[in-house]
Amino acid sequence: MSETNNNFEKFLALPEEKRERILNAAMKEFLQGYKKASTDNIVREAGISKGLLFHYFETKEKLYNFLIDNAIEIMQHEYVDLINTLQPDIFESIWQLSLLKRDVMQKYPAIFDFATAAHVDTSTKNDATSSNLHKFSQEQAKMIAAVYAQADTSLFRDDICHKTAMEIISWTLLGYGQSKLGITQADKLGQTARENYDTFLAEFEKILTTLKKCLYKEA
Repeated sequence: MSETNNNFEKFLALPEEKRERILNAAMKEFLQGYKKASTDNIVREAGISKGLLFHYFETKEKLYNFLIDNAIEIMQHEYVDLINTLQPDIFESIWQLSLLKRDVMQKYPAIFDFATAAHVDTSTKNDATSSNLHKFSQEQAKMIAAVYAQADTSLFRDDICHKTAMEIISWTLLGYGQSKLGITQADKLGQTARENYDTFLAEFEKILTTLKKCLYKEA
């Protein structure tokens, strides 16, 4: 194992609260892009010395690539892998996805926005990290496709086209999500991000309930 990997292992062995504080501070700062991100801001928010940050990660670039790979691993294990793709009720599946996302954001408020920002930021990513991002995007797309493919269309009203009903659900949720949960500005993260997502969930549940009443035989 290389010295860099040894240092990563030392970082991962830190007490959970300290590790999460550093990760959250770094993901929040990198939301504005790799080039603009400042390690001074990261250590200030994390409450650690710059020397300690570079002890674990050596360079800003290695820190950035570690964050991406670590975020992918967290989202894979705590979000994608936990969804029940065999659930026949499409609305129950969508709600489960929303709750899983909330649970991840309880510990890592910036993680989903960070992963999205990293995906479009071409500034600095090594080939392995870029490949991991691509693979994760594919896994997430496959998971969503499986959720929709498993949906029991016999639950839809007989007087509407089931394919159209599925498209209505997809378009409505996509449009609502984009209007409410765009890339969060760095100065609005932390507790505010969690509170905003709780507000989003309350509104989102009403939309799901309305769609279900309109499209299902019985709701």
